[in-house]
Amino acid sequence: MRLLLVCLLCLINVSWLYGQKQPPVKTQRTLFTLKAVDETTLAELPAQFSVQALLAKQKFTGQSQAGRPFGFILTRTDTLDVVTNAAGYAESEELMVVSCDTCADYEYVVRLTKATARPDSVFRNLQVSQSVRLDNVYFDQSSYVLRPESYPQLDKLVRTLATTPKLSIEIAGHTDNVGDRRLNQALSENRAKIISTYLVRHGIAENRLRYNGYGDTRPAAPNDSEEHKQRNRRVEFVVLAL
Repeated sequence: MRLLLVCLLCLINVSWLYGQKQPPVKTQRTLFTLKAVDETTLAELPAQFSVQALLAKQKFTGQSQAGRPFGFILTRTDTLDVVTNAAGYAESEELMVVSCDTCADYEYVVRLTKATARPDSVFRNLQVSQSVRLDNVYFDQSSYVLRPESYPQLDKLVRTLATTPKLSIEIAGHTDNVGDRRLNQALSENRAKIISTYLVRHGIAENRLRYNGYGDTRPAAPNDSEEHKQRNRRVEFVVLAL
């Protein structure tokens, strides 16, 4: 699952007539459509969508087929939480800030990766000082509330620690450079702490763990695009001893 932030901006043209009364602005109904494709081949896939419009407090669900996308109507700028599922592919989740209430229609394409047939039950071939990104750990936006979709990967880390008694690790939280630096620092530290607490509650000794938040001080990529910022918003574990 991946969590990606997408901003869809539309141009707003306003005409002012000197000395005349401004006519009322009409609400535009926007047809927002979704389809899914294979990330490698770009072949269109039948998929199931669940979309939560956070500001409107509405939920839209439906399916797409080849040549027939899933669509629904938006009447305002909103933030959409889009969850996509297709047989044989890993679930995708994307958060979209849709500023498109004056557009007649908009189509978004979700790229899906094939699911691993036999996922490893533990992390292997670890080395001291190695950093391992926890790609499938998710939090609510701008918070340190751990989402249930994170449990399988955290359980994998629990099994790794349980089967490697000498392994000790640091949980490291990181953010991009958007927003107040002090808040980002606190957010990264709290997210690392929550994961450490999860491991302890599942039987891992505290003396084998430490946690730190680094905010935006250790970027994995330049903060010059949304794709790079997504790479920087991450949680890793670092091998301290084996």
